[in-house]
Amino acid sequence: MAGTGPILKAMNPKRAGIVLCLLAGLAALFPASLSAQLVLGQYQDEAPVGTWNTFPFLGAAALGRGGTSFSLASDASAAASNPALLIGLPKFMFQVNGSYHLAEFFKYGLVNTGVFKSEGNVGLGLAAVDFAGLAFRLAGWSLGLNIGQTELFYRPEASYEESFTGSTYRYVLLYTQKGWLRTLNFSLARRIGPKLSLGFGVNYVVGRLDRKILEQETPVGFTFLDTKAQDFSGYFIQGGLLFEMTEAIRIAAAVKAPYALKAKSASTVRFTYSAPYNTDIGLTSSSEDTAEQPLILGLGVNGRVLSELTLAIEATYFAWSKYLLNSFEERQIREFKDVVRLGAGAEYELRAQIFGVNARIPVRMGFIYDPQPMKDPRSAYACLTLGSGLHWRGLRLDIGALLGRESGSGNRLDVKRFAVALGFGL
Repeated sequence: MAGTGPILKAMNPKRAGIVLCLLAGLAALFPASLSAQLVLGQYQDEAPVGTWNTFPFLGAAALGRGGTSFSLASDASAAASNPALLIGLPKFMFQVNGSYHLAEFFKYGLVNTGVFKSEGNVGLGLAAVDFAGLAFRLAGWSLGLNIGQTELFYRPEASYEESFTGSTYRYVLLYTQKGWLRTLNFSLARRIGPKLSLGFGVNYVVGRLDRKILEQETPVGFTFLDTKAQDFSGYFIQGGLLFEMTEAIRIAAAVKAPYALKAKSASTVRFTYSAPYNTDIGLTSSSEDTAEQPLILGLGVNGRVLSELTLAIEATYFAWSKYLLNSFEERQIREFKDVVRLGAGAEYELRAQIFGVNARIPVRMGFIYDPQPMKDPRSAYACLTLGSGLHWRGLRLDIGALLGRESGSGNRLDVKRFAVALGFGL
């Protein structure tokens, strides 16, 4: 993980310490009221990096063609989008996907909310192997098993340090947040007629979120430490269908059922002061919380307009107005609205020979309009996508890229994602 962007500056250190202590006390006494007064916009603590709209997972191929993945099956990651697409894959397929995600932030955590101040947007880069899966056929059924890293909760680290030449005095102020969500998916699909296929998937979700604030004076002085940790778990079901209207036109629909993401939460606030005061005050708490995740519906259609050219368009509905969050036994205010994400893409297939064996080289491009669910501020990302690949014998290599920019908040946040997938099919 690497951060980029302007340097963060803290307010006057002594004043920042007073603010932190007051915030900790107020949060303990009036957590709901405090959160209602602070409008963070896109990056609430539980918000994923890049966009709130993280379904479905996009492998490199789908990413390159405008995120269209409900009606087109390129690899084993199709099961995580629309399990009915499994019927169109080879008899056996294995795939691994890796990505590098770059996102910009402005207002989050303690940054630009009263303690730290930035002169502009702050960047964060995250690299990960984010998907591994296989798909195969067995006794008339098509099955898929995969695991994907579906959400990241990291934030750029914010820190301030002060010391004096010739003195052992040192002052440190630090804010960090790290977290992730992973989904294990098992899917199966079957044809129920010459043109219609149905699919069903069961998903188990696990994750973790850690936040820390540290303020310290050494060798003589105080230490203030505030840590919060949450372990997530839950499960949801999804379904999909694929209707092959003609040899050239296919229509697909997908649904992700609403579910409760459960969290075991623990919090520790500790204040210590060195001699001669020898103060040590600590407060710990724990709770079991839930985040009610919304219903998601997807609809897609693709058509082969030429033997080498396929066009696709999709719409995904997110019922964010039903999103509810309880954190440390307090209802958090999230003024969200329902949104519809749109994606359109094209894939043109070139043919070549490598060592006398036929090879296919797909060339992809697309566009995504991705509105965010917050009512204040109203914002959306407009994203251009590009991709290509090489399919030779049973080997499949795909690459994809997304370049986007947010509008509406006034901060013009950039987001970029680069993905590469390597697979093998029989």
